[in-house]
Amino acid sequence: MLTTTKKVVAAGLTALMVASVVSAKPKKMSKEEKAQAKVLEKQFKNAGYVVQKNSKGKVWNFDGMSVIVADWWSNANGLQSEASKSPVEEDGKKFRQYVMNTYNCEIDQYGIGGWGSHPQTVANFCTTGGDENYVFVIDGRSISAGLKANLFYDLSTIKSIDWNNSKWVKSVQDKTSKGSSFYGCRPIRPEPRGGVFFNKRLLKEANIDPDSIYDMQAAGTWTWDAFEKMLKATTRDIDNDGVMDTFGMANLSTEFCHLAVMSNGTAWIGKDKAGKYYSMCGDEKTVEAMNWASRMCQNYEKPAPEGANWDWMYAAFMNGEVAFQADQEYRVGNIEDMRDDWGFVCFPLGPNSDGKYKTLHDDNTYVIPGCYDKERAENIAKIFDLWSDPTPGYGDDAWKEDYYPRFRDERAVDETLQLMNDNGIVRYDTLISGLNLGNIIWNVYPGYKTMQEAVEETANSFQALIDEANR
Repeated sequence: MLTTTKKVVAAGLTALMVASVVSAKPKKMSKEEKAQAKVLEKQFKNAGYVVQKNSKGKVWNFDGMSVIVADWWSNANGLQSEASKSPVEEDGKKFRQYVMNTYNCEIDQYGIGGWGSHPQTVANFCTTGGDENYVFVIDGRSISAGLKANLFYDLSTIKSIDWNNSKWVKSVQDKTSKGSSFYGCRPIRPEPRGGVFFNKRLLKEANIDPDSIYDMQAAGTWTWDAFEKMLKATTRDIDNDGVMDTFGMANLSTEFCHLAVMSNGTAWIGKDKAGKYYSMCGDEKTVEAMNWASRMCQNYEKPAPEGANWDWMYAAFMNGEVAFQADQEYRVGNIEDMRDDWGFVCFPLGPNSDGKYKTLHDDNTYVIPGCYDKERAENIAKIFDLWSDPTPGYGDDAWKEDYYPRFRDERAVDETLQLMNDNGIVRYDTLISGLNLGNIIWNVYPGYKTMQEAVEETANSFQALIDEANR
């Protein structure tokens, strides 16, 4: 087994002090450690793991090289030091230790500071360099600026890694691409993200079989038209007093509109092969999607109660006042105790879709500093590749085990989340610093302005931000 040597380093101009791991030769194993290593070797060999070899036909040997996967939330002592919460996690830790034993390297994921300081830490190190061997975890705050400043290593030049392997999330490579080069990767399944929750009781009371939505999704007939029919059926004046008692939906406008645009085969911002961004806000498909979203809002959305907070719509769904709500998958944690039964499907298909149910991926990205020389960067990347392989012995569907307890329908996991994993769409608008789509959505969704009016009013300011991002 390998030991971890720690020291305190100054992170560039911010002088942020972070715990780091430096390259070190492995210590001589004790008898107990050798025995443990043999047990792990047998376990993963029996699980079908094949030890990887380099271009010379020899098992990879990194001479004790130490790599830090650096984020802003993990344990400062590393993930390997954390107590396992499940057998899956425990086997994952054992596999990562086996990787370190087998390939003579050391790697773990550490939190090296807070969320607020992380972008500057990344920028500082990628500019000035240092002794540490980093794989940085970054979000949208660092991606655009880092690509613009050439802070990250071109991963497409690393030939020892099969970047077409299914473990690598393609949308992340697309998001960080310039021509045939790409600068970011992600070896972890993307979060499922946005879809549509539905209240089964309200559907049944409107003579709609809730499972029919899953059936339509499976058949490819869960469309805008099918959705509107259900919105209309569930917007009801039950006691005939002229006041609606239940409504078709209540949404956070941005969640609904982002998904509506995506579902019609379009986007707010596009990116060409040269890596340059361009506006698609005035595209016919985008305008069509926003006009449709506005009509759905005005005809079927529950009006906001007088004096209500901005998040009133969440209570409306939780209390069974609306049949549908477009939202992020992670809200299952807020509705686990909801009295009415509920389900979860992808956003319905628009008329210009390609027939595939999707969601928007906006996940954290992994990058290697561009200041490293070729040999160092390739060794870091290969260690990260070996360390991030799926744990042997678990099938392709092992990821679902964490989701089954959170949902009331297995179909929501096996069908909806599977589609979201398979068909994620990149959001480029989050990479344009200062771009606020609320200036369009907050006016068009409730019908204060037409989409054409909103696009005309924001065109110049949006283009200036896009031009700045492209410089």
